[in-house]
Parts: sequence; structure tokens; C-alpha cells
Amino acid sequence: MLTEPAIRWVGPRRVVADDPAADRGVTLAPGRVRIEVTSAGLCGTDLSVWNGTNERAEPGTVLGHEFGGRIIAFGDGVDSMQIGDLVAVDPNLSCGRCQRCLDGRRALCIQRRLLGVDVDGGLQQTIDVDAAQLIPVPGADPRALGLVEPLAVGIHAVDRAGIAEGARVGVIGGGPIGMAAAVEAHLRGAVCSVLEADPARRRAIVDVGIADSVENPWENRSLDVVIDSVAREATVRIALDAVRDGGSVCLVGLSHDAHLPGPESLVRREITLTGSFCYRTADLRRAAEIVADRGVGVIPVELVDGLDAVPQLLESLAAGRIGRGKSIVIPRITADIP
Repeated sequence: MLTEPAIRWVGPRRVVADDPAADRGVTLAPGRVRIEVTSAGLCGTDLSVWNGTNERAEPGTVLGHEFGGRIIAFGDGVDSMQIGDLVAVDPNLSCGRCQRCLDGRRALCIQRRLLGVDVDGGLQQTIDVDAAQLIPVPGADPRALGLVEPLAVGIHAVDRAGIAEGARVGVIGGGPIGMAAAVEAHLRGAVCSVLEADPARRRAIVDVGIADSVENPWENRSLDVVIDSVAREATVRIALDAVRDGGSVCLVGLSHDAHLPGPESLVRREITLTGSFCYRTADLRRAAEIVADRGVGVIPVELVDGLDAVPQLLESLAAGRIGRGKSIVIPRITADIP
């Protein structure tokens, strides 16, 4: 019997811990897979739905796009997976036919929809998805599967920034995306430091052991690459001051208040300024490998027990109580879910 609720958004700053969908049949359609969710993250997109600023979400939508779990059933035509396999879920729903989709860039499909925003997401005990959305994560800690999606965002930013072995890299923001970028930069052989104002997060960054943590901006023109996971006007200026002539700045934060500089400094200093949105399928697969190897401690996290804790957790995050790292909700598992 299902005991965990589905976390549904019902209006600005209101979610309810509701019964799961009652109309989900035991028999799955061809190509569909049922996942028992073992790990789900919360992020700024969830907050944008919760506070009513995300115009795409409809009341009644189940939140959550950063999640993974264990396969418990599948329909006909699913030949490459087995019951019990651990998977992360690509939450991007796309046409599958355009060139961007064929290139593995589903997030750039003009027909893209997102689980947890446009359709029901993963903050529930089970969810049915297309097999094509699944990223295998064999051997992983089931609690870590919700980290694959945000880690892929950071991996993609590192790739867009062109980070190579030996590069001097600064990351602005020690939240989950900034730390994901720092992990990938470190694994590529870069020397990385993370600019973070919050003392608890600075200590957590040091504990992970892949980057230095700094409280004050770097010296001017001292870095080869800067990744800005905040992307506000002040942080963009910090990034441009810190990068060397001929260096690269990559913006991955989704701030709405940033003002980019005039072109003269970019031109005269030959700075490459790049945006990075979401990820490719290849980035998700790379993230899955890292999560399988490094587990739940790959970036700083705070584990939260049970989906019924989500409403209060959203209130806390909205109030600015960010904690030491990524909030990962661990649903309570019940046996023999059909």
C-alpha cells in the first residue's frame, strides 16, 4: 500500500501532500517504465513554481524534476532494462525528431516541456516515464540518484567554458550547480576555487575536498576561466574582472537582474562570454558515472526524510535558509509496490 504523498502545487506559496494518482493502471503502455523514486532534489525551479512566478505551471501539478529511483515495472518494448535497475530521469520532454533532439540536446527543443512544471514530476513515490528518458546508474547509492540532473548542469557549463587540464578556474556560488561545475573542473585537472559568502557552505566546500573556498573576489585577471552560477550584475562584473585577457566566462545562473557589460571590454580583452543552459544527454551519462563512483557526498547535501517534509522545506528555502548544500528528499520506501 502506498504511504507517501504526492507533493502538488495548488497556488502561490501553497503545496499539499496529496494522495498519489489513483488512475495509474498496473499495466504500462509500450515503452513506458514505472519508477519507485528513491531520491529527489529541490531547486530554484521548484521555488519558482511554489511562489507562483513560473507561468507555465498549472495548479495540481506534482513538483520535482531532479530525481531517480528503481525500476519496478515496464511495458512492452523495453528490452534494455531490468526490474531493480537504478536510474536517473531526464526530465525534459521533447519532440525527439528535431536536430537538437537528435544531437542529444533535448533541453533546446522548441517543443520542450519539463517534468515538475508542465506535467507531473518526481516528488511522489512512483512515476511512469518513457524509457528514453532513463539514464542507467548501476551500482549507485539510491539516495544519490537525485544528484545526477543538477550535476549534469555543472558538467555542461564546464564543457561550454572549454576548461582543460591545468586551467585556473574560479566558480562563483557554492550552491549545487556551482559545486557541480567545480567537481567536473577538478576531474578535468583544473585548479579550482569557489567564491561563496555563506560560512557554512564554505566549510562544506572544503569538506568535499575538490576546491578551495574563498570569501573575497579574486585578483584582477588572475584566472583562465570563471563560471558564474549566480549571474547577477555584481557577480558578472566580478567574473569579468577576475578572468585574464583571452580567457573565458561562462554564465549558468538564471538570474533576472543581470546587465551584461558593453562590448568594448570584451572585444579589447578578447574575453569569450558564453551561456550554458541545462545539459546534453552525454552530460547526464557523465554525471551518472560520477554519482555511481562518488555517491551522495559528491557535492554538499542535506538529506531530508520523507516527502511529507517538502512543504516546510520549501518555506525554509524561500526564507533564505539554504543550509550547507543540496536538499535531497528520500521518500520512505514501502515493499511490493505494483
